[in-house]
Amino acid sequence: MEGPAEPSPLLHMIGNAHIDPVWLWRWPEGCAEAIGTCWAAVELLEAHEGVVFTRGEAALYRWIEDYDPSLFARIQALVRRGSWAIVNGWWIQPDCNLPHGEAFIRQALLGKRFFRERFGVEVNVGYNVDSFGHAATLPMLLRHTGFESYVFMRPQEHEKSLPGALFDWVSPDGSRVAAFRIQVAYTTVHQALRERIEHDAELARTGGYPFMCFYGVGNHGGGPTRADLAVIRDAQADGLAIAFSDPNRYFAAVAAVERPEVGGDLQYHAIGCYAAVSALKALNRQAEARLSQAEAACALAMARVGATYPHAKLRELWESLLFNQFHDILAGTSIPSATNDALQALGGVVQGADAILNGAIRRLAAGVAQAPEPTDATFLVFNLTGAPQRVPIEYEPWLVWQSKEPRRLLDHAGNEVPFQDLPSECYANGVRRLLLAPDVPACGYTMFRFVLGTPAPVSSLGLSATDTALENARWRLEIDPVSGGIDHWIDRATGRDLLAGVGHLPIVVDDPSDTWSHGIDRFGLMGNSPTCERVEVLETGPIRAALRVHCRGSDCTITSTYLMHADPAQPIEIRVQIDWRARRKLLRLCYPLALAAPTFRCEIPYGSIERPADGREWPGQRWVLATEGGTGYGIALANESKYAYTAEGTTLYVTALRSPAFAHHDPYQLAPAGEYLFQDQGAHSLTIRMGAGPAVGAVEAYWLAEELLRPPVVTPHVAREGRAPWRAGLFGIQADTTVLAWLKGAEDSDDLVARLLELEGRPGVVILPGGSEGMPIGSYGLRTARGRPNRGWAACDGLERPLGSETSS
Repeated sequence: MEGPAEPSPLLHMIGNAHIDPVWLWRWPEGCAEAIGTCWAAVELLEAHEGVVFTRGEAALYRWIEDYDPSLFARIQALVRRGSWAIVNGWWIQPDCNLPHGEAFIRQALLGKRFFRERFGVEVNVGYNVDSFGHAATLPMLLRHTGFESYVFMRPQEHEKSLPGALFDWVSPDGSRVAAFRIQVAYTTVHQALRERIEHDAELARTGGYPFMCFYGVGNHGGGPTRADLAVIRDAQADGLAIAFSDPNRYFAAVAAVERPEVGGDLQYHAIGCYAAVSALKALNRQAEARLSQAEAACALAMARVGATYPHAKLRELWESLLFNQFHDILAGTSIPSATNDALQALGGVVQGADAILNGAIRRLAAGVAQAPEPTDATFLVFNLTGAPQRVPIEYEPWLVWQSKEPRRLLDHAGNEVPFQDLPSECYANGVRRLLLAPDVPACGYTMFRFVLGTPAPVSSLGLSATDTALENARWRLEIDPVSGGIDHWIDRATGRDLLAGVGHLPIVVDDPSDTWSHGIDRFGLMGNSPTCERVEVLETGPIRAALRVHCRGSDCTITSTYLMHADPAQPIEIRVQIDWRARRKLLRLCYPLALAAPTFRCEIPYGSIERPADGREWPGQRWVLATEGGTGYGIALANESKYAYTAEGTTLYVTALRSPAFAHHDPYQLAPAGEYLFQDQGAHSLTIRMGAGPAVGAVEAYWLAEELLRPPVVTPHVAREGRAPWRAGLFGIQADTTVLAWLKGAEDSDDLVARLLELEGRPGVVILPGGSEGMPIGSYGLRTARGRPNRGWAACDGLERPLGSETSS
């Protein structure tokens, strides 16, 4: 006969060793510390029966597997014994605001696969205890990849009030995970363990449910000590209901506990991280976009011409990207040498993705029929997004050396296409740079030929440029002669001036905070603006007109090039060049909008969220949408590299640059005459696109960003043996407010995998290529489908497992 069940402990003691693989040291040091810490943990567990150690992050386990196989084998044995608990299930503990939604799915796809193959475990506890805030869509992304619970610490109690340490965290689409906020810290470096135990035990008694109590040395590794074990056993001997445990056992123990609901994202901690080290942010965004184009091209090449999908090469690039999205790397809070490592690694991701993209494009192009005249300057334009593109592009077709003959541009059907000559990137006779706006189907291509002949005259459709204004049939921009910003942005269709003051106004603001901006939730909104020195008319059409404005301040020079197209459907574009020499200051770009009672919605990982216009600093991704109350008139702003936004009243601010000292952590005081390295010194570039109108909503804002980050790809057409038509759409969906957010090859077959995202809170159905039945998608939902147009489609989770399988959530 079995005895009475052992009572559930009041405190689950979680032995752990938080390891920052990069922070105040470079990654080789982090690698060594990970190995050393895990050796210490193995020896402790082997000597003390019943003790449990918790560890996550597949990247660190990969180091151990590669560099210390004996240690790896002993960890495997401890996992089998139940003494070593694996959590997190991700490649690393990333920043949880800035990466693209697809990057979070890949954290789980690669991390869970590693743990499943090496340890035979299915990790279902998410674990990001040191990340600097958590996006509102994470519960959806966690559930979509098989997680049921989540452990975090930041924001702490003084940064965000929560109804309890244990709660259900709910995404906008309704997905939920059980979440637990660690109290005080994940380490016991700054507090005696017995004191921590009594503190957390009192919280558990007050809350009426068990708590987790974390102990062990952290940051630079370390882990539980023998002294820690003695304290815990003394507390047990004194009658405290505590036990060695891990997060898996904890969430099983509180499964029946009634939990309050918490929606939205979990902020704030360290608002300065959204803008620190601008170059890292720009390369991260570029790497994500280039991987998206490369994977889409590879998937299409596999489906269209039977090309081999380069799984291993893509996986290696993703592992590098995911590692460098670690929270102290992407946040810009590491030392300069470690930051330089990351910049080089992210540049390698971009370069590697470019090589894969070129290979896939070449395979696709090889299947396209030869042009009528092989000696023409013939090129293909590929669109690797899920919607048709008519995006202006600049391209330099190679012509006969020193050629000066006039040429016409023809499309796939032989129709003449208007174009505009631009200055080339080189200074040589006969090299021509063309501006054109090709019409390319979704996930498709179109052929163009630059042939000998006199081009037909091109109508500019009312496009004009002076040194004070740009104008077309729909828009008028007037430049403020003092600041060089936009004095008026007039929608000629409605007669509205969309600005309530000077827009695109640079403001240099004092920023005495440390690298993280600890202890604050906003930066100043007032400061000095550079002064306009001169305005020049750069382009006069017929396709596009441009003004260039040169401004100078005491610590910076800013050159803004305003671009307007004859086609009124094209957005306003602003290309910004900055030479930044300020220290302990930040640069904001200000847009006072003439909208009544606007709401501000910004993109977050695979979703969007409404932000309050209260002057606080918020993380966001590629686009922000301001929508007027009552009328629904929308103004969308997209950029290719910034992540920090503020709104106050009707004014939107983009935080473009910050210049704290590297790795400056309060309470350390910088000496007034000290020698320090400051961030973001030197040259920077930024592109902004703006769209507006009565029907501009989240879908339009999304495509504004997509076309900026994933523009058409151009390649010379040199194939000779293809049979495919000169224009084709290879993959498109039918949906209302749902977009094709990502296209890739399946991990374990020649299926295609399509990521579908609903943007406006309107549930509906999506029809995939070759499908006759719609796939339902919920409000703000994310769906993954796998299949082929000729085989049909099935819904699956983010790990590409059929929904309803035993391992799918």
